[in-house]
Order: sequence, then C-alpha cells, then structure tokens
Amino acid sequence: MSNNTKPNNNKYSKTVLLPKTDFPMRAGLAQKEPKFVEFWKTIKLYEKMQKLRDGKEVFMLHDGPPYANGRIHIGHAMDKTLKDMVLKSRHMQGFQTPYIPGWDCHGLPIEQALMKEMKIDKKSIKEEDVPGFRKKAREFADKFVDIQMQGFERLGVQGDWANYYSTMAKRYEGNVIGVFLDFIEKGLAYRGTKTIFWCPTCETALADAETEYKDKVSQSIYLRFKLAEPFKGKANVSLVIWTTTPWTIPANKATAVNKDEDYVLLKDNKTGEYYIVADKLAENFKNKSGYDITKEEKFSGNDLVGLKYKHPLLDRLNPVIWTDFVAMDTGVGLVHVAPAHGEDDAKAGQIWNLEVFGPVDEKGIFTKEAGEFAGQHIFKANAEIIKRLNELGNLIKEETIDHSYPHCWRCKQPIIFRATEQWFLSIDGQNLRSELTKAVESVDFYPKAGVSRIGNMVKMRPDWCLTRQRFWGTPATIFYCDDCKTPQVDAKLFAHIKQMALDNGGDFWFTFPNEKILPEGYKCTKCGGTHFVKEKDILDVWLDSGCSWRAVLKDRGLKYPADMYLEGADQHRGWFQSSLIPSVALEGKSPFRQILTHGFVLDQHGHAMHKSLGNSVEPHEVFDKYGADILRLWVSLSDYQDDIRISDEILSGPVDSYRRLRNTFRYAMGSLFDYDPEIHKMKPEEMTEIDRYMLSKLDTLIKESLENYDIYEFRKVVRGLIDFCILDLSSFMLDASKDRLYTLGTDAQTRRSAQNALYEILIVLLKLLAPVLSFTTEEAWQELKKTPAGAKLEESIFLSDFPKSSSFKHDAKLEEKWSKIRTVRENVLKKLEEARSAGLIGSSLEANVIFSTTSKEELAFLEENKDLWPEIAIVSKAEIKNEGGEEILITIEHAPGAKCPRCWQWKEDIGENSAHAEVCVRCAGVLEKEGITVNEDVNVNV
Repeated sequence: MSNNTKPNNNKYSKTVLLPKTDFPMRAGLAQKEPKFVEFWKTIKLYEKMQKLRDGKEVFMLHDGPPYANGRIHIGHAMDKTLKDMVLKSRHMQGFQTPYIPGWDCHGLPIEQALMKEMKIDKKSIKEEDVPGFRKKAREFADKFVDIQMQGFERLGVQGDWANYYSTMAKRYEGNVIGVFLDFIEKGLAYRGTKTIFWCPTCETALADAETEYKDKVSQSIYLRFKLAEPFKGKANVSLVIWTTTPWTIPANKATAVNKDEDYVLLKDNKTGEYYIVADKLAENFKNKSGYDITKEEKFSGNDLVGLKYKHPLLDRLNPVIWTDFVAMDTGVGLVHVAPAHGEDDAKAGQIWNLEVFGPVDEKGIFTKEAGEFAGQHIFKANAEIIKRLNELGNLIKEETIDHSYPHCWRCKQPIIFRATEQWFLSIDGQNLRSELTKAVESVDFYPKAGVSRIGNMVKMRPDWCLTRQRFWGTPATIFYCDDCKTPQVDAKLFAHIKQMALDNGGDFWFTFPNEKILPEGYKCTKCGGTHFVKEKDILDVWLDSGCSWRAVLKDRGLKYPADMYLEGADQHRGWFQSSLIPSVALEGKSPFRQILTHGFVLDQHGHAMHKSLGNSVEPHEVFDKYGADILRLWVSLSDYQDDIRISDEILSGPVDSYRRLRNTFRYAMGSLFDYDPEIHKMKPEEMTEIDRYMLSKLDTLIKESLENYDIYEFRKVVRGLIDFCILDLSSFMLDASKDRLYTLGTDAQTRRSAQNALYEILIVLLKLLAPVLSFTTEEAWQELKKTPAGAKLEESIFLSDFPKSSSFKHDAKLEEKWSKIRTVRENVLKKLEEARSAGLIGSSLEANVIFSTTSKEELAFLEENKDLWPEIAIVSKAEIKNEGGEEILITIEHAPGAKCPRCWQWKEDIGENSAHAEVCVRCAGVLEKEGITVNEDVNVNV
C-alpha cells in the first residue's frame, strides 16, 4: 500500500487488514479530560499508587503553598505541572511518592479584600472585633482553597486532596507558634528596635522577600549643613550632602564621610562661603551647583570626624562620623545619616551611639516631633521640606532622578525604612549564619546557579523581622508584664501555650481571657507581678509557610528532610529561605535535599502578564480551548528554568506535536486489533531485522528518557519521544510496514513480527509519556484494555512501571547497518518525488527503482538487502546493476506489468493464478490460504 492512499471500495478492499480502533483521531480533550478526573477519583488512583509502593523507597516532594485568594493562574499551572511530572516519573520508577498539596491562607491580601468588602480600614477594627474578622478571613480563604483545588485536579495533578494542609489549620498554627517560642527559648529570637522595611499603605513591617524594586521618579537635592565652628581657620563653612529622600532630613542625626578618602575645601568666589566635598566629586558638585568655585585645601576624611554642624531644620547640633558605606561614584562623598530611616544608617547609628529619631507614624505621617511638618504624609511633604530648606538658605540644587526604589509587593506602593520595636530572629546568633551556609552547600540545585543565589542571600541577609502589625495570621503568643513590661520567657509557660495552640489553633489567643491561658498563680519572671498583657502582633506569613517542614512533614510522620522543594526562582529569597532558616536553627539541617526552580510565565512579547493589561492567559481558558494535556506538553517542551512565554501562537507548536503523537498512537493501536500478546508474542530472534532494529533504537530511547527524567530534563525526554515517533516510527517503520500489516495473511510471520514490535513500542511510549500527557496516555491505555492486546494491562497506566529496557537490547552494529539503509532510502524518496513532479509516476508503487554502482562494497550491500528495498521504499520493484561509478546512482522508471487491485503493487504475474486471476500471485496465495472468495457483488466469503 502507498503511504498517502487507502484501498478504495473495490471488491478486494474487505480482504485487506486495515487498522481498526475506537481511539479517535480528534482528541476532544476539553470534553474528555474531566471524565478522566472523575475516573481517577472513582478508582482512588492516588491511594492505589501509594499502596502499590508500600515498603519502597520514598521520594518526598514537599509542596510550597500557593496563596488562597483567587483562581489558579498560568504560573500556578506551570508549577503544579512540573511537580506532577516529577512525582509521576518517580512513582513509575518504583518510588513511593506521597504528595500533600498545601495552601498559604494568612496575610495581607485577604485582609485587604475583606476590608474593601466591609468598607472599613485597619483602625476601624477594635480588639473585640478581631475574632469576627478572623472568622470571615478563614471563610474567604476556604472558598479559594476549594476553587484552586478544582483547578489543580482539572490539570491532572494527583495528590492527597482530602488531606491537604493549610497554614490556617489549627494544628498547623500550633506548630508555627511552637517554632516561634522555640526560637525564643533557644536564645535566637529577641525583641528590639531596628530599622526595617515598612509599608505605610499596609501599615506593617515587611520582610526583604515582601519587597520588589521598581523604577520611581524622586526629588533629589544638594544641600548645605553649616559647621558650628570655623574649620581650617575659615568661618562660614558648610558640609554638602546629596539625598533622594528629602523627607528624611528632619530625622538627620549625623553626616558620614569616608575617612580614607581625600576631601577639599571649596570657596565660592561670588559669596565667599566655603563648601566641603570629596575631592573625586568636586567637579560633579561644581557642575551641579553652577557655582564659581576654587579649591582651597585638601585633607583627609578623618580630619572631619568629630566636627559638629547645625541641623538645617531643627534646633540641634549633629556630629560628623565615618562609615565604610560612603561611596565615591555618585553625589558628593558625604552622606546624610538618619538611623530611623535607613539600613546602613541604622548600623552606623549603633556604632556611633546615635539616637534613633523617627518622627513618622505607621501611616507615614509626620508626628509632632517633626515640628512644622507634623500631620503631613512624608511623600507629600517632600515639596514642603524642599521649599523650607530653600527659604532657610540651605538648598543648593533640586532635580529629579529616575531610580530603582523598593515597593510593597502586596499593594505595589513605595515603602520606607522605619525604626520600630519588633521580634527578630538573630541570623548571627549561635553561629546560625555559618550553619545556614553549610546547609546550603549540602543541597543539590537545579539549575546549579541556585546555590550561589541563595548562598549569597544567606551571607548578606539581616536579622529576620518575625512580627507584623496585622490581624489575620498566627499570633505571636507572648505575654508582657503590665508592671515592668518584661516579655515572659518561661519554659513551663511556653510548653503550656504550645499545647493550647496545637489543641485550639491561633484563635485561642484572641478569644481566651488571660486567666484561661496563664497557669494558675503565674508571676512575672522579673518583678513577680501578676498582671499581664498579650502581644497584639501576628507572625510573618513567611514564617507560617516556612514551618511546613515541621507542621506537615514531621507532624504527619512524613520523610524529613524532603527530597525536593520545587518553586519559582523568586522563592530563593522567599519560601526556600524561610524554610531553611528555622529548620537549620532548630534541627541543625536543611529541610530539603534538592531545590528545583522555574522561571516566570510571560506573554508572547516577553512582558509580565496582568489582567489590567489584557495580556494574561488563564488556565481554564486553555483547558476549554485546547485541553490540559496541551498545557502540560507546553510546560514539558519549555526551558522551564528560564522565563517562558505563552500565547495562542506559541501553543500551536505543542498542538502540532500532540496531533502527531496522537495519530501515531492511533495507528499503532489500530494495527494491533487482532494481536494478543498471550498468543502471538515472539522472541526477538524470530522477528524481522527491521523490527529488531526498531527495538534496538527503543532500548536507547528508554535509557535516555530515564536518565533525563532522573535530572528533570523533561524537554529532552519529550523531544526524544516526539522525534522517535515522527522520524523513526511514523516516517519510517509504520510507512515501511503497511504492506505486511495490510496485505499479508493474518498470521504471516512478518505481520506478527511487526505487531510484536509495535505493541512493545506503543506500551513504552505511553508509559514514558504518561507523566506529561496524563489524560491522553490514560485514554489510550483504557482503549487498549478493551482489546486482546491490552486485556492484562493494569487498571490505570499510573499503576504500571517505567520500562527498564526493550526486549532486544541496543545493537550498535545493527543500528549502523540500518542507518545506511535509511540513508539510501532517503535518497530513493527524493528521486521518487522528482519522478512524481515530472509526471513519470503517481503513487510510489508505480515505480521501479534501479540502483547502479561499480563498487564491490556497495553492490554487496545492495544485494544483501535486495528484498528490503521495495518494502522500505514502498515501490513495486527494485533492480541492482553493476554499472556507472563508485557511488550508488538511483534511477526511477515506471514499474512493468499491471496494478494489482488488492495490494496496489504493479506486478507482471497478474492472472497466473486462475482462481484469482485479477490479482498478483502473492495476493492470490493469501486469499487461498485465508480461504477467501470474492464475487462481483463485493462480498467476501471466508
């Protein structure tokens, strides 16, 4: 049979063994996939997968919890698909793979959504309102846990959905409280005033991981700080500073210089005033100020240390200090220091014992200590401050600057540094930073660059601010003595609180009176007082999710440390770090052995997706239009370790690959309609050489696929399988095998050989693709089970094992031989196409291929395989001639004889069998052997 035609409805069409299968060409994934979700639930697939591996080595992928405040987005879909592919591939390799999905349920987004819905703000919520507000927050989160769970199940993800974890569950909150109190007991956590990121919009402290840097246009100013006394014999001398945060000038407590750099005294030739700047930046100052200046004297920065200057707005004197953060690449080489409003400033303040003066409240409003600016918002007050500095003669230059500035990742508004009293985890306490570095080095990272990324963050990170000034979260369960204000750090009290938290969850802190929590007769550890107040703050939500190794893995008796944490690359500074720190601090080891990270999903132009921009791609839309398997295939074919793009146009690639794979499955299944491995199984040595060759190639494919699954190279796995299906199977073996599959007798050895090879290849392809195309491979598996070929297959493809090798091991010599055969075949196909274009032939079966060469080696090769050429080139005849040159010359002629109406080959022996005079001798022999008679009414009698 030719490659591009089928037998027409002549009287012999029913005598050929055409493929038969109920596996349709059109996938209809959007309609079919939900049925398989239900099928998996009905048979309790996840439970059976785990039971199947009882006693086997466990591979624990611990789920990082998505935030429960909306439908799943395309980033969630990519993340969960990757996790599902890892787990299914590990399961099919023989591991037990428990998967407990989780949700992050506390935090600001839910608070803000509720406040918007209730038309209230933070200050509207009184202490007695907190329990009711938390109840509404819990209901809000519960709703979206259900919605997201349905989305992940629709994606084909297998997990223990009935026993998911959430950070708002009672026992989970109890474990988080236990970790917090353990920090304090161990001497790692302390309460103190530090300068930290603060969001005036959300009115709370922020962790580094809760900030994002975006470009912002700010006012920048050059101004003078007048020295209180003459310098170098000169009166009227001013220090010059440059700042991009004019609102911090009221909080100024010092000016910093670099003691190892040279500074100069500059004279303004017009006014006679003097200015001090760094020598390296004097020219910059001259250009910015526009002053006509002359250098008078050079001196060391150390000569300035200890001088006093007048605050430009308030009535006080401040000192000149030196620090190591004064740079010489921008500004003027002197830095205004406000310990309450800058991280470096705060460190300098500690060293130089400066007052932490921060006249700014939680909303970013200046307090009365800011004098004339009290009541104004700091960002709006910038213009007023600049105006006042100008009126007082202290402003030298004002301009705008476009720079990278920290913003709150929740509300997207600019944030500030603000000195507040909080609970902190000391990163340098008890050698923790060093232990964290060692723990990072013990982890395997995919990609490898992750080790330096998180390693550098650990080396540089500040102490962890553990508390937040909000309502919806795990409470920081600390009592303070009402008399002496001492926090109550007491082992017995802590043990009591931990148990109450495990039994009741965090809500007990907001609903139980003190006397129900405190042990009877409890007294202050410092003064003996008996009156106490509760801490009102909650714990950082990053601590919530970062305690899942204890609240889920250890608490449920699961494998700890986990084998893998898999999340977006942004989690190096988020969940990976917030999990690593408490685990190392309290258990002395990393909570994960491997970290695998993926990039972000962008639109087709490489831009971040936002609903407001109209460029977002929603998973449910992809499910409805293409099916979840197309989304899964897109993930698998992407270089997921970098940012990846998605659009309808981009998805057309996976759609085309999917169609090719599906059609390959369909043809293979159709060709097995009368194959029963219990009856027709053959040993490799009994099979034809082309089939052994395909099984040798299959053996290599299996080994390469398993190796790539081992290192999570899904793209290489799928690309290899697609290439095998298209290049080796569809374009070669299936093409070359149609004649023996269709026209030979039912039990002809070469036909059964082809079926043996096809059956093994199909089963291997379905299994190796199952972690990726979960729905389609299950659909094919279930269809196959309805036939004799699949009668003894497992209940689900996911209850089977990956193959370890093919039945015929890799044979390098055989593959070398067939590589040459395929090269000759490709050359024949080109010549056939030329002949078709020239009108010499129509179908390739009309051709006679003539090979000509004088090379003994090539002649021997051609002769050795002479019976193969018509079959693999799909022609009616092939001749070999000892003529021409050394290279093989290929000539196409029209085949002699007439066209057989059954096999469509052109033969010279048609009519030689009088019983079947219309067909060739080969077809006549098949009809006789099969006992088939054909009459003019197109009836076939067997």
